[in-house]
Amino acid sequence: ATEATEAETSDTGGDSSGDSSGSTSGDFGITCDKFKEAVTKASSAIGQSYPTPSDKQCTSFLAGMPKGDIASAREAAMFLANILWESDGLQAKEEYDCQDLPDWCAQNYKTPEDAPGKTYWGRGYIQLTWHYNYEAASEGLFGDDRLVESPDQVATDEDLAWGVSFWFWKENVHGDAGVQEGNFGSSINKINGALECNGGTAQDKAKKRYEMYKAILPIFAPGELPKETGCYN
Repeated sequence: ATEATEAETSDTGGDSSGDSSGSTSGDFGITCDKFKEAVTKASSAIGQSYPTPSDKQCTSFLAGMPKGDIASAREAAMFLANILWESDGLQAKEEYDCQDLPDWCAQNYKTPEDAPGKTYWGRGYIQLTWHYNYEAASEGLFGDDRLVESPDQVATDEDLAWGVSFWFWKENVHGDAGVQEGNFGSSINKINGALECNGGTAQDKAKKRYEMYKAILPIFAPGELPKETGCYN
């Protein structure tokens, strides 16, 4: 499985109705059929058996792309490969360890700025953590502090689980020159470079991210060639 434990990005639901194969403006021709195929093939690429995403997971992904300033089908493939790794194949919208040990996590992530009785462990598909990240994401997405006052909704609301993930990408990954040049390793470096890139101890995880990207890219962007550079090479 993957890293739906302590969020690597910390320092840093039901089905919908409608045609699941349809495409709308701004989604670069990506449909729910392509999305589901991409998740299945990415899963197989690293020897996993991730469940088929729901229609709601797909429609929230497609609708959320503008929040991440996703500029191309290639960038959408980069984003999805990283999110699949971070979320254990879209299975984890909340840090696994914190579901099992909430008292421990409440202490581990505690800061003086926390709202009374609230905890800010990893939630959403990107595993957003720490009060300051919830505060910034809430301000960026809504212009208020609703995610600080009610952090649990990041794990329970499908649109928010994607929304904070796209917000993180826009703020921390999208603008990187290497990412815009199509270097997948550059996206890993922006998300978890200290551990997975540049001599880090978890380069094997970065290579699994890349294997997933190679499976997704030809589905989202036929004819594009994957580029590994920017992390461990």
